[in-house]
Amino acid sequence: MDISKKNSVIAHYNHDKLQKEFTIQNNKNGYNYLLKYLNKMDNPTLIFESTGIYSRGMVRFCRVNQINYIKLNPLEAKFKTSSLRSWKTDQSDAHKLAQLAPNLQSIKHQQSYSGIFFDLLERARFHLEMENEQNRLKVEIEESLHQTFPQLEKLFKNRYSLIALNIAQQFPHPDLVYQQDLETLITSILNSTDKGLSIKKAENYAKELVKLARESYPHVAKHSFLVQKTKLRIQQLKTSIQQMSQLDKEMIQLAKQLDAFQAIYSIPGIGELTAAMILGELGDVTQFKSNKQLNAYVGIDIKRYQSGGTQSRDTINKRGNKKARRLLFWVVMNIIRGQRHYNNHIIDYYYKLKKQPNEKSHKTAVVACINRLLKTIHYLIVNHKLYDYQMAPH
Repeated sequence: MDISKKNSVIAHYNHDKLQKEFTIQNNKNGYNYLLKYLNKMDNPTLIFESTGIYSRGMVRFCRVNQINYIKLNPLEAKFKTSSLRSWKTDQSDAHKLAQLAPNLQSIKHQQSYSGIFFDLLERARFHLEMENEQNRLKVEIEESLHQTFPQLEKLFKNRYSLIALNIAQQFPHPDLVYQQDLETLITSILNSTDKGLSIKKAENYAKELVKLARESYPHVAKHSFLVQKTKLRIQQLKTSIQQMSQLDKEMIQLAKQLDAFQAIYSIPGIGELTAAMILGELGDVTQFKSNKQLNAYVGIDIKRYQSGGTQSRDTINKRGNKKARRLLFWVVMNIIRGQRHYNNHIIDYYYKLKKQPNEKSHKTAVVACINRLLKTIHYLIVNHKLYDYQMAPH
């Protein structure tokens, strides 16, 4: 099948012989026609490329109707079909994919967890989208406050904590501080956090706020639209943080339904949210026969070039799931940062690579640690085990 936005071209082969070629619309009538056609066959298998959102309808169609299917990564499909024919049309693509059948293995059974993995993936991706949006808002808020209240960022260590955002929203301009007496400012600060804050500490914050307001020289007047814009941006950021917190809790609860969650969460340095996001990006790890297949899926398997006397430096393929690759990179970085709090063989391996005679660069060492982490995740999930530091090196 060659799946596009509106239509799908189908080339039906049986023992390398073309039986029929036809096109269906990607709607209910089209899928019903395809189902009737497939029901006339004995154990058919559909082959198609993963074409983003457009192929998802076909995946659901196969799962609901228990039809064997093979979903190829576009790069894998291009590689496998490159030697079959030289021209490019929807019809020829469908024929190329059909002719690959003898060398491919279909997905004959989808476990009930497949829906959970799909939801986890969508949630993990949306979490990253919200993070990017929040980072954009933080930059805009910082730029605005530098113009409306340049000294305010010195008040709190974490300028994006709840209390810091609430105070910035209430007092985005020093003139707004002057309008309040000290007692009112103390009350405002106490009401700006849901954590326990002593009156003495709130008083110190209030006095420091007044001091910063006196020292500050804003670029605009308090009635400027930029002040109103700053308030609106801060409200957007607060709302986004609150929504993401709730969605993250739901994602963790969903991931906990899987046995694999505890296996990943047992690795020191990986929290509940990270474990849920890893499951979302990697999916059902048991479908990978070895950790090498998992490496290839993520895209950290080695690409080697050697011709005659020429041999290039080994690099990673980067053909796989780039979002999973990025996530795992930061997972390894966080494991290394938290090394004082736990023992983890990933940390040991990182410093071994950094200290050996041929010292590896930081990035190379981290990628090697991703490989070691994936090997650990695959072993723990497949063997239904939890992490054990003493057994990890073996």
